[in-house]
Amino acid sequence: MNYFWALLLALTASVQAYDGRVNITGTITDNTCTLSQDSENITVEMGNVSNRQFYQPGAGAAYEKFTINIEKCGSTVNGVTVSFNGAADSAYPGLLALSAGAGNASGVGVALYNADKSPIPIGDDSQFLPLIGGQQSAHLNFYARYVADGGAVAAGTANASATFILTYA
Repeated sequence: MNYFWALLLALTASVQAYDGRVNITGTITDNTCTLSQDSENITVEMGNVSNRQFYQPGAGAAYEKFTINIEKCGSTVNGVTVSFNGAADSAYPGLLALSAGAGNASGVGVALYNADKSPIPIGDDSQFLPLIGGQQSAHLNFYARYVADGGAVAAGTANASATFILTYA
């Protein structure tokens, strides 16, 4: 009987072997900048816009410029991209959705643009913005504008919000 238990124990015991090694290598770099305090919460004033400007899908209001300021860039910084994240417009996913609720506008979203006014779909990276190592400050310029998303346009408050992420190279 003891032979049975010894055999069972031998069959269920795990076997361990030394098969290889994992080497972790890398470099810690100084390739980021500090977000300027005035850019921690940015408000883009869109003004009052007539609902008649949104006569067809894709029709938009004026481009409103905004700037993200960074400072104290590291010695090895080469450049940065910016991505904007927030609730996507259900009818036009590249747009930022307006806040929902009673008294709010609909049929319109917010489009974000690079400095050359090429679009930045929500969640995608902006164009690469070159920086110089040790740069003391930089101004990253972008635009926002209301754009018709194809739904019925209703007048009302047209607010939206997004977070942004700076990715350094």
